[in-house]
Parts: sequence; C-alpha cells; structure tokens
Amino acid sequence: MSSFVMYPLSSKVSDELKQTMRDQFGNPPKLEVAQSRRSICRRCLRRFNPGERRLLFKYRPFQSEGVFAEAGPIYIHENDCKPDAEVLISYPDDFRELPLLLRAYTQNDEQVDSKLIQNGDAETVINQFFDDSGVAYLHLRDGESGCYYGRIERST
Repeated sequence: MSSFVMYPLSSKVSDELKQTMRDQFGNPPKLEVAQSRRSICRRCLRRFNPGERRLLFKYRPFQSEGVFAEAGPIYIHENDCKPDAEVLISYPDDFRELPLLLRAYTQNDEQVDSKLIQNGDAETVINQFFDDSGVAYLHLRDGESGCYYGRIERST
C-alpha cells in the first residue's frame, strides 16, 4: 500500500457543472473535441482519446481565498465518467509519460515548494514532500501549463 492517496475532481463539482452548465464563477463551459491524448479528465483521471468530447471550465481547488488560491482551466468528459475509485491509492501509470508538476501546500493553503516529476517517478517526489511535516497536501498539475489535475494527501 502506498503512503499517499489521490483525489480526482469530486462528482459534486462535475455533476453541478453538467446540470447548470456554469462553473463556480458563473461561466458557461466550452465544449471541445480532444485532438490528442495529451490532456486528462479531472473526474475519471484518464487521458482523453482523440475525438472525445470534453468540457473546459474554470476551477479553483481551494476552499478559501488567498494568495495561492489560483483558478484555472480544467477538462472533464462531456458524458458521465467515473474514476476507478473516489480515492486512488496509487499513482496512475497513464500519467508517467506526461510532464507533470507537484506543488506542496501547508494546512493554511500556502505553497511551500514545487517540483517537476522526472522520468515518471512521482512516488519519490511525493514521499520527499511528505517527509516534511509542514506539508499538508500536494496538487498534481500540468508541468507546462500549471493546470490542476488532482489532490494528493498522506494516507492515514
């Protein structure tokens, strides 16, 4: 068993977006067709296949406003999709070839560090961050654009 867990975008957020066709800021999502396997659905945490329809919308993965509480664009499948589990207990193999970044945050949502994942070895970087007791959680983000993918916490 790994020393961490990963949370995809909640069904509450994706369901609300699809029902209201508005993001948490009141903006309508943009319907797009995936052109490559480069991006990931934040709900099911699977890579899009070319031709799949997806919704692009603005999302802020923080509960409160603050200096580091940035919002940015993320994708989900237009149709219903589900992750393998609501809490993943391992790093998805499908992510290993993508340029991804981990950002470490305190309990007060202050960013303390960030590191690119080299050669798909996410577990080493995750464990290094969690060796620091001041790190409360991590965000997995795109290594080029910085877009949010998911939240990682220590397993309990």
